[in-house]
Amino acid sequence: MKLLTYLMFVLLMHQSFSSSRPQCHSCEPTSCDCSRQNLSDVPAAPSKLITELDLSFNMLKTIGNSDFDGYASLRSLIMSNNKISTIHEQAFVKLATLEKLDLSFNRLGNLSAGWFKNLYSLQHLNLLGNTYTVLGQGNLFEPLKRLKSLFFGGPNFQNLRKSDFSGLSHLEEVVFDGPNLEDYGEGSLRQIGPIQFVTLSLYFPPQMLPFHVVSESGTRRIAFKNMIMTFAACLALINQLSDSNITMFTLEDITLFLSFEFFFPTRLNIQHLEEAVFKNIDIPQFYTFPAPNFLEPLLKVVRRVSIVNCKMFAIPCESSVLFSQMEYLDLSENYLTDLALSKMMCDGKGALQSLHTLNVSRNHLMVINSRLFNKLEKLENIDMSGNTFDSTPESCYWPPSLQFLNLSSSRLTKVTACLPVSLRILDLSHNALTVFNIELPFLTDLYISGNKLHCLPDGGFYPHLAVLSIQNNDLHTLSRDILNGYDNLKSLEASSDTYVCSCDFVAFMTSDPTNHRVTIGDEFKSYICDSPDAERGESVGDVRLSVFECHTALAFSLLCLAIVAVILLIAGLCFKFNVLWYLKMTWTWLRAKRKPKLKKGELEFDAFVSYSEMDSGWVDAHLIPELEQAEPHLRLCLHKRDFIPGGWILDNIMDAIERSHRTLFVISKHFVMSEWCKYELDYTHFRLFDHNEDTVVLILLEPIDKDSIPKKFCKLRRVMNSRTYLEWPDDDNQIPRFWQSLRTAIMRPETDDTNF
Repeated sequence: MKLLTYLMFVLLMHQSFSSSRPQCHSCEPTSCDCSRQNLSDVPAAPSKLITELDLSFNMLKTIGNSDFDGYASLRSLIMSNNKISTIHEQAFVKLATLEKLDLSFNRLGNLSAGWFKNLYSLQHLNLLGNTYTVLGQGNLFEPLKRLKSLFFGGPNFQNLRKSDFSGLSHLEEVVFDGPNLEDYGEGSLRQIGPIQFVTLSLYFPPQMLPFHVVSESGTRRIAFKNMIMTFAACLALINQLSDSNITMFTLEDITLFLSFEFFFPTRLNIQHLEEAVFKNIDIPQFYTFPAPNFLEPLLKVVRRVSIVNCKMFAIPCESSVLFSQMEYLDLSENYLTDLALSKMMCDGKGALQSLHTLNVSRNHLMVINSRLFNKLEKLENIDMSGNTFDSTPESCYWPPSLQFLNLSSSRLTKVTACLPVSLRILDLSHNALTVFNIELPFLTDLYISGNKLHCLPDGGFYPHLAVLSIQNNDLHTLSRDILNGYDNLKSLEASSDTYVCSCDFVAFMTSDPTNHRVTIGDEFKSYICDSPDAERGESVGDVRLSVFECHTALAFSLLCLAIVAVILLIAGLCFKFNVLWYLKMTWTWLRAKRKPKLKKGELEFDAFVSYSEMDSGWVDAHLIPELEQAEPHLRLCLHKRDFIPGGWILDNIMDAIERSHRTLFVISKHFVMSEWCKYELDYTHFRLFDHNEDTVVLILLEPIDKDSIPKKFCKLRRVMNSRTYLEWPDDDNQIPRFWQSLRTAIMRPETDDTNF
């Protein structure tokens, strides 16, 4: 019971400790990139098995004995560029499968053999840039039987002892930084055995004993970095290569002072040397540097030479002819001009006959002179990028073997047909080209990013093109149809922020690549919409266009059909509810409103008589005599007598009604069918809405159904329903009473018979 309680307590304590540790925010299925996360402690192990852990560029100071619990499957552990000064003896005891350990650029003042006693699988160890002065107390690397590469040393390192490398027998690469080395134990490096690649950073010449050891012990490649030496010392160093097995010799980040007090041996046996690299050589007063003729024994045998960023400004023809075995020559980042290049190539007369690759990038060339290379039958690759060319020449004489040409970052605004027809790979990136359509039948790779092209080059000019990189141009769209012109295109990189994200473009970019044979080589998030405005700045993968945007013709057709349907619906509703009639009456009323309204004393007629022409007999025989000729006299307005000849019928009707005290409708079946009576009835009906008074008198000549009056005249229908109207009597005895009632309905109270 006590044991169970203890185990639970330990488990809870472990969980509490784990929960207090930070978490890494960038973990893949088998790796965690925790660099630059400002971590002060090793993060807690995730639940999945991690084989790679990067903790570089954080704030770690101390590594505890349980920091790597849960990381038993690690194969790579990087903790460079922290502030680690203390590592517990048992910190790495559980990392038996670890193959790479990087502790460089920390603050380790003492190295302990206990760190490595369980690291049986370790193959790569980096201890550079710490503050230790010696490699521990001795036998530091004894357990590391499989170690292949060892980086050690730093600004404080002083003593290298014979016992420091005991147990190491499989080393292939050593990087030794010892600018302040004071004591070298003779035989320290010799006991390691042959090392393929050695990099020494020593203050030349006092600490050169290690170089003698490695050069005599079968080392194949050796590099010197971060050194200061004189020209004479450099020659002496090269002299040490004689009779050695070294195949690659490198001087990097060297300050070289000129000194002409030197003796170069007449016999220099360096038949194994294949490559010489001189990089970032700082030469004060470089313009007084002698021609490299004194290196004739070296230049005759070496096949690869790199002189990069060394302020090289001239190689005379006399020196170039010495490069009889030269296959690769890199002169990038120097001061070569067109004249200097011409002299180096002996004006195209055949120097460097074995040359396969020439790199003269980032110099001061201004003219592309193909004649200089015309006789180099083995030349396959030329890199002239980073110079200042406005355009290619109109005529050219390239060697027929040329397959690769790099003219990127050269300020080209125009490219003529003067390009090698034999090219397989062409790089024109980062220029100012607006168009490129040069026929190159054998071209397989075209890199033309960073220009101002508005469309893809014509695929018919490049029948074998497989790779096209055209990023950051002014392209607006891509589609399957555009790429159909490229018969063999496999990979396309065309990201930009100028795309019109149309439906075709979005569909092409988001469709299955097998549908269009071409693989998009760069990330979709780099394809940015410039339009439409709603999608500007969005990645094409995040764009979601509507159906109306993607099917404009169909959407427009549906919209038109919808509009027609709405119009028909409105027309039907207008017909059903007499909207047009109301609009017409509104217009009529507005016109009448503009006229000054007559007062009752100013009215000219007692009544306007509206009747059908078919009922004119009754009007002439009965109505007119009874009203106008009998006492008291009433004045009637009749259309056949009082309308203005030549005037608009509607204007006459409106004017007659407005000038009359009453409107008298003689209603019969003929009246309902009469078009003129309809206008008169329409306007009178509308006037009833405007004037809250009784202005209408109805006479029914014959019995008529009220429903025969149009329903739109709702006011008149209500009048007939709510008021008594006059009916022409069938009984003659009732006729006098009819006329008396009619006179009473029409007569104005203020009417004076003497006025008529």
